[in-house]
Amino acid sequence: MYAVEKKFEIEMKLKREMTNIQELKAAAQRSSSLASDVCNVLGACEQRLQQLETAVLPLYGDTARLQQIHHNMEHTVTALDHVINYYMVSRDLADIIQAGPHVGSTDSLNIYLEALDKLAEAQNYFNKNNPQSVELENINQLYNAGVLKLENAFEELLSRNTRPLSPTSLMDMIALEEDSSVDSVSVSGGNSTSSIALETMRAAAAWLSAAGRPPAGPLLAIRGPAALNSLIAFKDYLRSRSMAASPLMRTKNILHRTDSTQRRTSKIQKVLEKRAINIMMKASQTLEQSTGLAIGPRRSINDSYSEEGSDAVDEREAEAAGSLAAALCRVARREQRHALGLVPLPRLAALLAALLKDCLALLAAEVERVCLRSRKAAARCNAGAAACWALAARLQRLQPDMQRALHPASPAPYAALLNSCTHHCVRSLEEWVEGVRGDSAAGAVDGTVHQLAAAALAYCHALAAHMHVIGPALATEAWYARAASALTASDRNALMLALYMRKVLAQLNLSLRNKSEQYPDALKAIFLLNNTLYLLQGLQRSGLLDILMLAEPECEANYRDMIQDYKNSYIQSWNKLLSHLVLDEPLPAKLRDKDRQMLKDKFSAFNREWEDSTRAQRSYSVPDAELREALKRANKQALLPPYGALHARAAAAAFSKNPDKYLKYTPLQIAAQLDGYFDEAA
Repeated sequence: MYAVEKKFEIEMKLKREMTNIQELKAAAQRSSSLASDVCNVLGACEQRLQQLETAVLPLYGDTARLQQIHHNMEHTVTALDHVINYYMVSRDLADIIQAGPHVGSTDSLNIYLEALDKLAEAQNYFNKNNPQSVELENINQLYNAGVLKLENAFEELLSRNTRPLSPTSLMDMIALEEDSSVDSVSVSGGNSTSSIALETMRAAAAWLSAAGRPPAGPLLAIRGPAALNSLIAFKDYLRSRSMAASPLMRTKNILHRTDSTQRRTSKIQKVLEKRAINIMMKASQTLEQSTGLAIGPRRSINDSYSEEGSDAVDEREAEAAGSLAAALCRVARREQRHALGLVPLPRLAALLAALLKDCLALLAAEVERVCLRSRKAAARCNAGAAACWALAARLQRLQPDMQRALHPASPAPYAALLNSCTHHCVRSLEEWVEGVRGDSAAGAVDGTVHQLAAAALAYCHALAAHMHVIGPALATEAWYARAASALTASDRNALMLALYMRKVLAQLNLSLRNKSEQYPDALKAIFLLNNTLYLLQGLQRSGLLDILMLAEPECEANYRDMIQDYKNSYIQSWNKLLSHLVLDEPLPAKLRDKDRQMLKDKFSAFNREWEDSTRAQRSYSVPDAELREALKRANKQALLPPYGALHARAAAAAFSKNPDKYLKYTPLQIAAQLDGYFDEAA
């Protein structure tokens, strides 16, 4: 049963498949018929398109040829108009070029520059396409004449708007240095060029630079001398102010007033007068030292080491040189701003270097002069020798401003100038020490403080104000670097100055000891005592002692020990006098003839020695009141007890028929005379 059903099912499936096959064959036949119809239609369309293409293509070719002919005709007309303009440019622009540029405004100048541009364009055309054309020669002549007139107009405009800065303007600019930036000071610093003229010059300079003819020559020829004249006038102005501020010049002006009818003193006469004054001063100093007589008013202890001689440097000179450097910085910044836009940037560095070359040379010569005078002053132990350090400090402060003012030019000339100044300053330090070692000035006859000690103290005090400059300079020296490496200090600059001060004071102490050999024992001790106490008090009063202790921690104790030693030496100078108050053997109750004679000899020798000592020591000078009173007390303690004892013993004994001849002075009289010591010259 199952097999029959299976067979029936299979037969039914076969019948369905056969039906499907017949339907597929009918569909395939219909598709083939449709495809054949479509192919016939497409074939007909293709045939018709080929016929249309054969008819249209010749027409397209004719149209393209006509369009090309039209384009060529338009291009030819345009080129012809352009070429005709080149042939007409010389005649069209001749009047503008002959009239020259109008520099009253930028707009009027632009008209002239446009004419030159057209001539330059015509030049390029003929040089490229027709170098043998006669028209090219005409254009060249007109163009060269136009450029020459533009250069002349630029130079005239530059000359008309270039004036040296007045000294007062530079002084005002420098005065604002601490309160204003370089830029703001430069802008407000009396610019002699108006904005319109500057814009006109920049427009002309830009065209000339683009044409390969930058106006560096006129700028260098006109602006360079103006900048140099600004500094020369400023230098003369500072010198006149310095001379007017000098006390000697003020006195000279009062005593020697001149009018237009008087002849000026010749240079030779001035030199002779100065030499005569110096000779008289030296002669008076020699007479004072040999006799103790003062000729004219008594001078201060440091006069001879601070007098303004022919080679002495004055603080005003160093200040003037520093002000000249500040003025150069302002002038350089002004020239930098003016040249910016007048020459291409690649040429700006060379132009600024050439413009300011003479100005830098002037400053270098002035700095060199001040430094050399400072070194000469240092060799004579003049306290004013420290002025070169003030100049070095000023130059160092100005270095950043100067670098900005010189940019893009190299700051090497200014750096070399600063290095040279610092080198001279360092050498002046050693020359000062050598000056102390070789100083031959004798001490005063009254044993007061030597001028050299006062000058050394003033010099060290002046150096302390420039510690921040001296420290780095000395740090480069081998000796100071080695000495500093063995010490510790928070402030290295102060340590360097302390090392130098130690060297100066050590040499000074040695020199004072040598000078003290000219005195007798008592005055020798007074001289050393005065100078040592003066140095210690000066170091304490000025704050230099704290600096010195960085290199010599025991310096104060050493000075006090020396003061005590000199006091002891002074008291020991009485030993010869005290020897007359010492008896070889006690006096017997009843005096013998030899005892009486011995007392007479003792008192005679004492009186003679006492009168000589009193006469000498009344002229001794002890300027310090406390020391003066201490020495008087020490004298009384040393003399009065032995003299009072001997005087009382001799007064009680009848050793002479004329005792007043030997007992000339009572202990009270001796005390009163001791109180009068050191007063006359104190």
